[in-house]
Amino acid sequence: MKKRIILFSIVFLIITGCTKTRPVKTYKEIEFWTLQLSGFSGYINSVISRYEKLNPDIKIKWVDVPFSQGEKRALAAVLSKNVPDLINMNPDFGATLASKGALVDIKTLISKQEYENYLQTAWQASGIKEFIYGIPWYITSAVTLYNTELLNDSGVKKIPKTYSDLEPIAAKIKAKTGKYVLMPTLTENGKMLRFFNKYDIPIVNKARDKTLFNTPQAQEVLSFWKMMYTSKFIPAESITHGHRESLGKFQAGETAFIIAGANFLNIIKQNAPQVYEKLDVTAQLTGTSGKAGFSLMNLVIPKKSKHPKEALKFALFLTNANNQLEFCKLAPILPSSKHALASEYFTGGNTNDIIVKSRIISARQLQDVLLPVPALENRKELYEIIDYMAQEVMLGQKTSEEALNRAKKEWDKILKENWRITAGYKIH
Repeated sequence: MKKRIILFSIVFLIITGCTKTRPVKTYKEIEFWTLQLSGFSGYINSVISRYEKLNPDIKIKWVDVPFSQGEKRALAAVLSKNVPDLINMNPDFGATLASKGALVDIKTLISKQEYENYLQTAWQASGIKEFIYGIPWYITSAVTLYNTELLNDSGVKKIPKTYSDLEPIAAKIKAKTGKYVLMPTLTENGKMLRFFNKYDIPIVNKARDKTLFNTPQAQEVLSFWKMMYTSKFIPAESITHGHRESLGKFQAGETAFIIAGANFLNIIKQNAPQVYEKLDVTAQLTGTSGKAGFSLMNLVIPKKSKHPKEALKFALFLTNANNQLEFCKLAPILPSSKHALASEYFTGGNTNDIIVKSRIISARQLQDVLLPVPALENRKELYEIIDYMAQEVMLGQKTSEEALNRAKKEWDKILKENWRITAGYKIH
């Protein structure tokens, strides 16, 4: 009997030892995706560490996604069962997901005070109608860089403020040096729409099912750039190449101006130090609106997130004034936080340093900034129509009026189809 009891005890211990249950998680895990920010891992990990210390019941799982894979992976993720809780993306793609009912309405989760901590224009750029799908994070607002030596050689004394100011300057530069005023990349990703926007030309109606850009003023904008192109004031590549080639022309001293983000200063300094020494900076060129444009990066919360409230709480921590200011000191970006933007870092400093001067000008532009072109579904297809329209006009294949009429007809067909498809989704 004793042997049986001992044997039973041994077997029981072996069985219970092998089937020991795993400890239950005592925390919630928030999966957080960023878009090509691995170069700032020290900063991101520091923010995560501070947040987890303040919130011991939360663990943040950080995943950094290459920029080229961002949209593809985000779309696959939100359609899956195991979605990230917080995703970094641009407002254009955010609008696509929101229109399909895939994202949380941020307004339903935040307080009025939390809402007012951010720039109003950043919120406006993060929504469709009344639906806010993104928490504003970091911003860029391009400035105008110019080659002072090339302008001096051309006898140019007055720095332009608007695109129309370029014509007399371009004529002087061409006559004196044989070079170009700038390379505007007229057929890159719907660029002409951004020009229209700077002239307060409406793009679509509020319902986003009808085109509005076919106006006499849009004809004038197209005609202006055709004149610049046919007069050879801008390079022939302006209708075939993109921003990388535009930067190359500027670094080679072939163009006098370039509109670019402050991040390009370090690129020019490294690749073309002889040009960098001759650089100065002024505000972004504008149209009749007198306002500069900006770009924004958001944080969105998928509807399938298991922890939407916790994800929002972390997003608000990541984007608070102190954390945004810290990030801006590491990267040539601007904050969406009102309090961070009011910091002396963006209002003062040695303006003999072109990087500091660019930062101050760029930040100042956000005080009265132009809302971006409305985010639309099928934007790639829509932008291709605009790019082709611009090419037709520049090459004299169609008049501005004819090209706009054709673009409007093609856009209206796509917009109405988008409206029909998304009308059944309830995103509120």
